[in-house]
Amino acid sequence: MKATHILLAALLALPASAQTKLTKAQRQAGEAEATAVINRFMGGQNQDALPLKVKVQLTLPKTADGRDSYSYSYSTPKGGGREGVLTIKASDGVAACRAFYDFTKSNGAGISSWSGNRFDASALTSQPNNLTASKTITSPFRDHQYMNVVTYGYTAPYWDEARWDQELDWMALHGIDMPLLLIAQEQVYREVFMDMGLTKEEIDAWEVGPAHLPWMRMGNLSGNSFDGPLGEGWNDTQVALCKHVIERMRRLGMKPICPAFGGFVPKTFVDHYDGEIDYTGWDWVPRDTRNYRLNPGSKAFAEVGTRFIRKWEEKFGKCTYYLSDSFNEMEIPQDKALMTSYGDAIYKSIKDANPDAVWTMQGWTVGFQRGSWGNGIFEALVKNVPDDKFMLLDMATDYNKTWWGSTYNWDEYPKFYGKEWVWSTIPNMGGKTAFTGVIDYYANGRLDAQNSPNRGNLTGYGVAAEGVENNEIIYELIADAGWTGAKDSIDVDAWLADYARCRYGDFTAQDKAYHDAMRKSVYNSFRDHPQFAWQVRNNIIGRGSVQVNADFYAAVETLFADAQTLKARKAAMTADAAALYQADLIEAAAMYTSGKIEEVNSNIRRAVEADNRAAANELLGQLSALMLHLDRALTAHPLYNIEVWEQKAMDLATNDGASPELVERDRKRNAVNARRIVSVWYGDHQKDEPVNDYACRIWAGLIRDYYLPRLIGTWNRRINGIPFDQIAFENSFVEKAPALSPQQPLADEDVIDYLAHLVAAAKQMASGAIDDGGDQQMQNWRDTFFKDGI
Repeated sequence: MKATHILLAALLALPASAQTKLTKAQRQAGEAEATAVINRFMGGQNQDALPLKVKVQLTLPKTADGRDSYSYSYSTPKGGGREGVLTIKASDGVAACRAFYDFTKSNGAGISSWSGNRFDASALTSQPNNLTASKTITSPFRDHQYMNVVTYGYTAPYWDEARWDQELDWMALHGIDMPLLLIAQEQVYREVFMDMGLTKEEIDAWEVGPAHLPWMRMGNLSGNSFDGPLGEGWNDTQVALCKHVIERMRRLGMKPICPAFGGFVPKTFVDHYDGEIDYTGWDWVPRDTRNYRLNPGSKAFAEVGTRFIRKWEEKFGKCTYYLSDSFNEMEIPQDKALMTSYGDAIYKSIKDANPDAVWTMQGWTVGFQRGSWGNGIFEALVKNVPDDKFMLLDMATDYNKTWWGSTYNWDEYPKFYGKEWVWSTIPNMGGKTAFTGVIDYYANGRLDAQNSPNRGNLTGYGVAAEGVENNEIIYELIADAGWTGAKDSIDVDAWLADYARCRYGDFTAQDKAYHDAMRKSVYNSFRDHPQFAWQVRNNIIGRGSVQVNADFYAAVETLFADAQTLKARKAAMTADAAALYQADLIEAAAMYTSGKIEEVNSNIRRAVEADNRAAANELLGQLSALMLHLDRALTAHPLYNIEVWEQKAMDLATNDGASPELVERDRKRNAVNARRIVSVWYGDHQKDEPVNDYACRIWAGLIRDYYLPRLIGTWNRRINGIPFDQIAFENSFVEKAPALSPQQPLADEDVIDYLAHLVAAAKQMASGAIDDGGDQQMQNWRDTFFKDGI
């Protein structure tokens, strides 16, 4: 490597918060990276044809306390020229990308989302005199944090370089500058432990499959019962991926939170090195699948932690923020002296390797297990750590406010004892696709903290969802709120209208009616686990926790009452807008149908209670048709398909260094792991566990091969006395991955008509009209709505 490249790498590794103005090398790298993000969003190679040119200048300093600023100004074409020019001045690459995204959204010109992007330059040039042409913003927060440890299980375990690049672009445009970066830490552990005498076989026995790594990292479980060990090429692939990702993060000015040692080691560690270990982890998993934690008084605790940081920095460069969680959802010691020794050992392990580093801890546990952290226990953990060397990610403020109904953590632990902290929410557990969330809280809940007398050393704002690629409207709002001032509340009605304009190109009365209904139902209610009853084993006859109600049903029925109007609107949109519009229509129909399936189940129950087996079986036939057609509708959605998820898992197992037989073995194991995490979660389970059916995703493939067959088997056992071994079925579904039953994909031009038929059929089936029409009524439904067959 040339000396200039080494110098540039060293400069980029410096934390952006360490100075108020960028060095020349940082500025040049940041300008190039931000420009590349913006150009990709504007259309990649086609951007030269756009009547807009963007100039990025990273010339603004950060504020004295490290907060970012940006300004933009747009000059219209002069003298009949073709191109307008947007000049952006910002304090780093993320702020520059946010500036461009602010300009785009303020003028209804586009949106960046997981289901697709829209950018329409004509929205900027057609009415140049009506543009929001200039703006200056200083962020109210120094840090904009993203992800939690579990995101790497429910969302990102199989992301490759291309998918990470997509997410980094999304982060930058949405103003996120503090992502959690937990790629490749298993290779670091492997090298540390082997340096200390452990063998490859001992470490292999400790490892789990990719999607279960978060819980091994946090000490909840370990071992090959969870589809481990990792494949032959896994670690090499992840190291290369991490280098790519962290380099892009640094060029943009991001401050990644990197992994640190939490005390967890293979059981055989003490056979090679002095130390004391105890079982740890969840008490509901078998003892031989739990993890092991070193005693903090052991010399090995700090030594392993310091070796880990040094090894990490040898590979990936220095970081400022390091995450260590030793007590995630575990029994919390009630001995204050012991807890202080844990805090001292963790901080010492980090400080001895990097004196400038900040120990970062997830705050989920201090809210979720408040009864164990009170009475001075949390204070004891952190009391010897300097205030500016500890950061708490206060996840789940939405749980405190809208689910648990408890006081906020910053009041319960006053000002977090002077430590730095980040206000954050967890809008989604497990990647569930059902609509949920109190939208007004996500718009303005941050004000409770920003204006609290107990705000203390509040430095950041974040979102720490376990699963993204769902509920896109919620995440868009959360990102915007993080750049809104402490005295500025968001007008949700106006924001929703702007959201529609950015996503579709216009905002109609139909959009408003649908948004109003969602605010009275699914987006006026937050649930810990939003799931429909038919997605949960042994709960098929009840109601789930998704707040579909009469307002929501009426709005969706009105939406699809005139398919021709929907089709005409879609046809008038640009291709990007039409794709987003169609994806949103699919989701609306899917949520509607999912709720109506619950009602059909209730009809079956009533038939069983009336000892009308013929009616119950006929209703079961209706249910099967409805769910299979819901499954087919989802094949047209860009995200909601288990085949996409499993293919990513298998592709990540491919490597050039192993034999074809080993590659195929790892592809199979990754597919099984991918399927397990979104269904039964646990391996070879024999009873109901807290994580059975945790992910609850309304996905093509998962419906037709998992939820529906299990539902039919359960009902057949009750109605017709046919034996059904539910656990054997569930385990078989996982182990036969990636094989799925065939499904005829839905052609794009047929989607809206198909959705309209699906909604109408779901409404009629749920009404129980079979009692009036008998077999002929069912046949009429089939002829009308399901002419193309299953």
